[in-house]
Amino acid sequence: ITTHINQPDRGHTVTHTHVMTLPALILALLSVADATENAALPIDINAKGLTFDGLGGLSGGGSTTRLLVDYPEPARSRILDYLFVPNFGASLQMLKVEIGGDSQSTDGTETSHMHSADDLDFTRGYEWWLLTEAKKRNPHIKTYGLPWAYPGWVGGPEQSGSPFTHPNLTSTYIMKWLQGAKSVYNIDIDYIGIWNERSSDATYAKTLRKTLDDAGFTDTILVAKDGGADICDDLAKDPEYAKAIGVIGLHYPSDYSNYDVCHGLNKPIWASEESSSYDDANGAACWARVVTSHYVLQGMTASIMWNLVGSYYHGTNWYASSMLTAVQPWSGFYEADMPVVWATAHITQFTDVGWNYLKVGQGSGELPAGGYYASYVHENDFTLTVVKISRDHASCTRPKLPDFNTSAENVTFQLLGIQYTPTLHVWHSNFEAETPVYFESLGTIPVAADGSFTLHVELGSFYTITTISDRGHKGTFNETVSSTPQFPLPYSDDFESYKESSEAKYWTDQIGAWEIHPSADKSGNKVLKQMVPEKPIGWSDHGSNGPMSQLGMREFRDVKTTAKFMLPSTVPTNASGCVANRVDQMWHYGVVFCISVAGDWTLSYGGPALGGFYTPSNVIKTGSIGAVPSGAWHTISLTTDNTVASATCDGKAVVSGVTVRNSDAGFSAIGASSWYAIEFDQPSVEAVGSLWTAPVPDTTFATGQALVAANCTPNGVVDQTQAFLLKPDWLLEHVASGLCAEASGNTNGAALSLQPCKHGKIEQQFRNDYTHIRNGLSSITLGAYGTNGGSPPQLVGNNDGTVKLATGTAHSDWSSWVYFPNTNQLRNQYVANGAVYPQCLAVTK
Repeated sequence: ITTHINQPDRGHTVTHTHVMTLPALILALLSVADATENAALPIDINAKGLTFDGLGGLSGGGSTTRLLVDYPEPARSRILDYLFVPNFGASLQMLKVEIGGDSQSTDGTETSHMHSADDLDFTRGYEWWLLTEAKKRNPHIKTYGLPWAYPGWVGGPEQSGSPFTHPNLTSTYIMKWLQGAKSVYNIDIDYIGIWNERSSDATYAKTLRKTLDDAGFTDTILVAKDGGADICDDLAKDPEYAKAIGVIGLHYPSDYSNYDVCHGLNKPIWASEESSSYDDANGAACWARVVTSHYVLQGMTASIMWNLVGSYYHGTNWYASSMLTAVQPWSGFYEADMPVVWATAHITQFTDVGWNYLKVGQGSGELPAGGYYASYVHENDFTLTVVKISRDHASCTRPKLPDFNTSAENVTFQLLGIQYTPTLHVWHSNFEAETPVYFESLGTIPVAADGSFTLHVELGSFYTITTISDRGHKGTFNETVSSTPQFPLPYSDDFESYKESSEAKYWTDQIGAWEIHPSADKSGNKVLKQMVPEKPIGWSDHGSNGPMSQLGMREFRDVKTTAKFMLPSTVPTNASGCVANRVDQMWHYGVVFCISVAGDWTLSYGGPALGGFYTPSNVIKTGSIGAVPSGAWHTISLTTDNTVASATCDGKAVVSGVTVRNSDAGFSAIGASSWYAIEFDQPSVEAVGSLWTAPVPDTTFATGQALVAANCTPNGVVDQTQAFLLKPDWLLEHVASGLCAEASGNTNGAALSLQPCKHGKIEQQFRNDYTHIRNGLSSITLGAYGTNGGSPPQLVGNNDGTVKLATGTAHSDWSSWVYFPNTNQLRNQYVANGAVYPQCLAVTK
């Protein structure tokens, strides 16, 4: 049944789809007549337990939502609808955002509202916009702010490097952020954290509590410490510290750890950051399992997924470890199947914050043959969720899981304390099916006169059984957009169309904060300016290299990057501006050209260390061209074409035909040697060389064709011989042929070939860490979890082009792989391995 609901406030039509299966199928799966060996599991509607605090998503840590800002309409609004509109998609009940701190915090830097003590700007950054959009769609959504980093001035004039040295300074800094949310955006922030995954401090927490109370933010609750459970020991020893904290926030808590001290504090315990897992069916299985087991096993009452929307380039950390992925603002494409969104909907569309869980043993608990169930109640409404995930697909990115067994079963539940026979509506997903099922309505389930009903629970299943009939919608939109993963070239921008203080389209700041401002030359021209004046109090990399922002794609190699730059007139003569090609996230790799005020230039692998220093082995060539005065504009360019690099300054050749390694690939970048207010304008990137056209296979693909290793095709070009899909059931599917990789056996030396895909066939199960393999080198082993014992054979490669399985100490030239999703390449290098050219899994030509 499909209905169209016009939502004029957003100017587009929303489609709600209800998938109704045939009654015969429903009765085959769900029946009061099904026999079961176990006694009925009681669901006592009156056995209210802890308060449910909601499911949420996290934007931050950092710049994870960066590219969403650049999406065209209506795609951007549709993505937001899937996340926040009640009873449509994920229907999130809480939004947690980063309080930008001017420092790298995972996938980039989020700009601060106070770069210095005398600076204040509530229009910087996109988290304000995101909070506003979420509140527009759901006025009742809970909000939560957390700093990952702090601007350096918070550490005091001595630059202590700690936000706790001067607690009044830091408390005022956070209070100002709350004031901005309220006065400018009319948003009340419900929760504030201390410092993401770093230390907490009793004096600071008490000071912050008093500062917020004095400023009128008495209803804003402090969460500590957004990290490990050791915070509970600290709170237990200091009653005033404990009084200041309202919620215990743990990150990636293990359900098999001891949290007795935390429970003894009588405060809500949350998984205030959870999952970090890739957004396929495995990520959905992880999320469905953990949000249920956290309550059943540990009494945790909220879970917040990192991250909300994966809208950052592949090649930065933790690609697509998200609820929804949107990385193509130039095309408007976003991933449409959204399994994690629909896993979330199983709970959020049928509950509200403030409902009660039913107590474990009286409505929530563990299933007899493995799995979990949890019940939520409010007045006359009741919702039950049931989840059963096999060990093979249960893992989140962290923490590690112990071994356990699960099997399909019929489970009978019995409603107690209810005076009538309710109508129960059923929604179903299966994340382990050959064709996964996401959030489908199965109609109603028969309920016997004694309140009992029986559910057939298969491996991979997530069920919602609820009395609520007017909720439960699988929202869809009519239009579709084709995927265009290659970053569009040529690129150029003059920054004149932007609002002041905003970020520039497609640029992602990795070190420093880069904002649109009028140029210091007083021409009125708008430029992209680096705004961080000193080393921040960082979270990860505090600034080991000079400031840098980047765009493009991880696969780019053969490009010319050009930009104008101007350094302030007050900088020292060794201060330099830079352009770069082929760089990784933190420009430790790639080819970089920098030129100083004195006219000294350096061509190097990787950018300058903070202060303008270089590791000698990374220097390709140096020289001098005479002064390049500060306070004036200069144009520099860098061209890298296969093994040749050239560079210019103000139209004159500086480097010509220098040999460079061609194993690097990555982004184009602009940067500086230290925390200068350098300005850039009119950047451009264009393709060079001949390797920008997809090669035409010289063969048709067929069953039995051998798989080998071959030089990876560069520049984001999709090569049909090298394009494979990593499927959530561990199949390795060749895109062009629809055939799958299959090992000739499970012994040492077994070769690989293309064969018809068969779900569950061990010789086609190439198991991997489905999140890490997209973000770095990872092993690939044959067979599902446990099928080949403790040491399953690995997929390995050799420099002679052979690809095979290896066991034990069998020789190979590499045994780890990384997946590049834009080109569907399975590579043996994530960053350059010296001058050795990267190899890709390929079909024999």
